[in-house]
Amino acid sequence: MKGARIIAWVVIAIMGVNMANVAINSGMDHGVGFDTFLAGSGDPWQLFINNDLVTGLLFMAGWLIFREWGGRLADRIVWVWMIMWWGNIVVAAYVLLALWQSGGDDRRFFMGRREGALPTLRIGVVVRVPSGGMAALVAFWTLAGIVKVDFAPIATFGFVMGFAPVILSLLLIAWPSRSAAAA
Repeated sequence: MKGARIIAWVVIAIMGVNMANVAINSGMDHGVGFDTFLAGSGDPWQLFINNDLVTGLLFMAGWLIFREWGGRLADRIVWVWMIMWWGNIVVAAYVLLALWQSGGDDRRFFMGRREGALPTLRIGVVVRVPSGGMAALVAFWTLAGIVKVDFAPIATFGFVMGFAPVILSLLLIAWPSRSAAAA
């Protein structure tokens, strides 16, 4: 399990550096990369790479749904949406959560809720209140970006699909399920 943790943290670091590069050199004010993803579809190799990425993410999303079955539906929806839009940085974060929840038990890691109740992260007010505020800020920034691109369809789709799950994730942290909020 230690090796999986190391790999997950390496993936998060690499993807974090790549996201910083995009933010600095291209920005996220033109549809969060959706236009770039679609533009690459004209090249057969880029289309193959895009499809390979998406099918791998679908495979991971399927495991997440299987593992989380019986939990809060909103959590599953947001996790899958985040995986499908933001990719392997979210996969790595979910793997870290699953590793923590498993307590070192391989079967519990792969099977999740099917092996019984999973421990929940205890989210205190110190995290919940800023998460609610951040959700509002991201929503405002998203709306401002959509207005800035004059509601161009592809860019607007990119903003909505890219940042709606971020907003929903922050809201789920701000208002967690009762068991997580009990701390």
